Amino acid sequence: MVQNNMKKKELEKLIIRIINDDELKDLKTYEWDSLAHLSILMELDKIYPDKITSIENIAEMNNFFKLEKALRSRKLISEN
Repeated sequence: MVQNNMKKKELEKLIIRIINDDELKDLKTYEWDSLAHLSILMELDKIYPDKITSIENIAEMNNFFKLEKALRSRKLISEN
């Protein structure tokens, strides 16, 4: 499932599916737990083999804003 560029909405859907939290109201302010973080990184690694684990401080990116910023800096995500 390798792809060149994920859209921001696709990233949001992936994270929401993994988090699966009825209390989730705003993804931009939500901080997920370590198990969800690991699951998100594993899914992203399937989409972008060998590109996710090389991102500096990826282990600390436990919210949408930080993760999106890192993926955007690597040109792995686009707005549309």
